[in-house]
Formats: sequence, structure tokens, C-alpha cells
Amino acid sequence: MRRGLLVLACCCSIPAWAADSLTTAIAADWLKRVADAPRRLSYEGVFVFQQGDAMQTVRIANRPDGSGKDSRLTTIDGVPREVRCTGSESVSISGQGGQAKFERRLNSRHFPDLLPANAERLLAWYNLKVGTITRVAGLECRQLELIPKDHFRWGYVLCADKDTNLPLKAVMVNEHGQPLMQYAFTEVHFGDSGALPSAKPSAGAAEAPFLAAGDTLSIKQLPPGFVREVAIRRKLPQHGEIEHWVFSDGLTHISLFIEPMAKPFMPVKGESKQGMVNMLVRQVGDYQVTVLGEAPWSAVEAIAMGLEAKPR
Repeated sequence: MRRGLLVLACCCSIPAWAADSLTTAIAADWLKRVADAPRRLSYEGVFVFQQGDAMQTVRIANRPDGSGKDSRLTTIDGVPREVRCTGSESVSISGQGGQAKFERRLNSRHFPDLLPANAERLLAWYNLKVGTITRVAGLECRQLELIPKDHFRWGYVLCADKDTNLPLKAVMVNEHGQPLMQYAFTEVHFGDSGALPSAKPSAGAAEAPFLAAGDTLSIKQLPPGFVREVAIRRKLPQHGEIEHWVFSDGLTHISLFIEPMAKPFMPVKGESKQGMVNMLVRQVGDYQVTVLGEAPWSAVEAIAMGLEAKPR
């Protein structure tokens, strides 16, 4: 079950100010431009995603769509997979032939669209450092570093195209500055070469529906800056119906899965090989809860231990 849950959890030239001299207004302006770029630009390209020893290459095409975007991401190595994001809706088609799976996803954010629309709110929990000019995919880009103000979130290092502010590279780093996960374009072209084809499931593909979630449990307190953004119910093969909540500060995301308790068990603490994904499984009332995310242990533990059963 836990392995399955891991799969679910899918402009102008600016002076190089020192980090300490950035005013809140300047920092907010930087974040706004970098957040807006992936939604207002038409572009196509190929980027590489790396997590530990695993690496995957993805082709992406993006078109502006009103206040949002219309994106298509297709893997070009490994298991065939396509993700289509339109507005706030996202669907994923994976597998081959009759084994294809059509699934609605919880959000439509993906590289290079990593920052939330109201990115300036991140400044409550991260400091922004503007760095030097470097090159990615043959283009000059400005390095931007989001440095956590506490131990409840990882940091990010972005490299934003000097002319368009589109992130060309993004690296998630731990408290020691060591890379945990990274994305980088190998090629990118700006401009509109036509509408994107619609994403439709192939023959035999099955959609996994979302259902409205209740409030099975309550939580006493969340880590600073985190709010519950998603609460749904979904049915999983061989596991029945579970509730899935997602907590986020706008950049870091943590999932909570709630399912009926089959039998008492000892709490389980888990960590990925690279230390990027942390997980805690415990019993709360009559339910088994699994909390996991690409976040520090302190944030995962705070959410898990803050859960409590509702009075009957």
C-alpha cells in the first residue's frame, strides 16, 4: 500500500543585489515574474528530471490559456506516459496498449511551473537570494535561491531565463545545500507552433475518479505556512476507498492518506534512499493514517502527530 501511495503523492536585466539588500517589494516582483512566465509563454522543449540515481527525459509543449496554461508532457524514455494540464485540471495516461491507465491528477503544476500564482506569499517562509548569470540549454539565466526560514521545508535553487524569466533549471536542496531532486532543460524554443492535441484515453483505459472527502479526522495544528489545499476520496484496487488530503505552503507538498484500520499495528517511520521523501504511518482512532511528502521529517511528523480522532 505504501509503495502505491508514493506513486500517487504525480525580462529586463536586473542589478545583482546582495541577498540582505532585497526589499520585500523587489523580492515579490522577482517571484511574481518567475511564477507568471510558465503560464503566459508559448514554448516547447525537452528537460531531464533526476532524483537520486533515477533519471527521466520529458518533452513538453505549453500554450497560454486565458489566465492559465495548456501543457502536454510526454516521457521519451522508460514507460510511455503523457500528462495533460489544462487550467486547474490535469490528466495522466500511462502504460501500453490495453494496460493504459487514464487518471485525473490533483493539480496541474509541473516543471517549469513550480511557483504558486501568489508566489509573493512564499516570502513569509523563505528568503530570496538573487545570484549570478549562468547558462542552461544554451541560454543565459539568473540564479535565484529560495532559502527556508525554518526546518519545516526544503530549499530551491532556480535559474530563470534572462529575457523571459522562464525557469530553465530547478534544484530542490536539503538543509546542507545538497541536491535532492532536479530538473533542467536540455533544449527549449519559444513561440507558438499550433494547438496541442487533446488528451484522450486509449482503448481499455480506466479513469480513477475523485469523490468529495469528509472530515474524518481533525488536526490540532499545522506547521507554519501550511494549509490543507486538497481533500478527496478515491478508490484504489485491492485497498478500497481512502481519503487523500494535501497540505502545502505553496512550494512544499505533504500528503495524508486515511483508511479504515484493519488491525492494530506498530507505528512505521520511513525515509527514501536519498532522504527526500519522509513518511510516518500511525493509528488514529479507528483509522490508519499515512503521512508522506518531499519534505523534512519535522514537517511530516508535525502533521502526523497533530491528527486526532473526532469525538463521537
